[in-house]
Amino acid sequence: MSTVEETQVKENNGPVLEPALVAGAPTPSAVSDGADDGELELELTQMEADADRLQKEGVISQDDATMKRAEVAKTRKLFRDLPGEERIAIIKRRREIGRLLLDRQLSGAAVVSAHVRLNHTRLKPLFEQWWPYLNRMSINMQRFGNSTFGSENKETVNGFFDKQLKSLEEYVEEQHRVAEGYRVSKEAELRAANDFVFEPSIPMPALEIEVEAYSRFSMRILTALMKFDKAMDHYDFMVWNGIRDQSDVDDETVRFLKKFNPLGLRGYMTHLRLMTTVRGL
Repeated sequence: MSTVEETQVKENNGPVLEPALVAGAPTPSAVSDGADDGELELELTQMEADADRLQKEGVISQDDATMKRAEVAKTRKLFRDLPGEERIAIIKRRREIGRLLLDRQLSGAAVVSAHVRLNHTRLKPLFEQWWPYLNRMSINMQRFGNSTFGSENKETVNGFFDKQLKSLEEYVEEQHRVAEGYRVSKEAELRAANDFVFEPSIPMPALEIEVEAYSRFSMRILTALMKFDKAMDHYDFMVWNGIRDQSDVDDETVRFLKKFNPLGLRGYMTHLRLMTTVRGL
């Protein structure tokens, strides 16, 4: 793999290869549950706007802002120049490295173990290509955030993540509440009419794994993922019983992916920036 696609970084417990900034590039929409072209472009545009705002507010210098805009331009060009098959390979590689990160432990880190079960296949790649990096980013932000971004800029970055995650949590909570309520109501109607009620289950989940979360932030992300997975259980019930069409359910899932991916992509890019500091220690 070329240096465009991965970068050598060092953790406290040894080296690991990770994709470079361009690895935020998605696969073609037919096979992707990652960020699509529009999502990446929106994220890059937001990063440019953030650089301008931070410079105007005096948080970062003009040179820092220029450097940030140059990074965005470089990432955008690399992304646009990549053939589809290379994007697929990059996404696959990022997921592989994400799985490796799940098996690694950091010395001196206080962790909380969590059992993660995701029933639905479309959520597995979302977990694999974003959560391991978000998890590692969250502890490295605590350890190296000041030296990487400066104390004021670090708070701005943390504020962005808190805002994004809160918005995601509110969306997931609403989707779960509405799906559960609608299912209960429709199931009662079916039983009152003496209609046969299917009760589907998923004996073999798409993902079942024990993980170590490094922060409250990454645990909240896990909770949001698993709660939306439970909402999808209700969707399954409604499809089986003819209450909703599968295409409607697919639309709901795509909306969730589009809300999660900007958080994942920014977290991944922030992780890489922090690892530059770790590598220099």
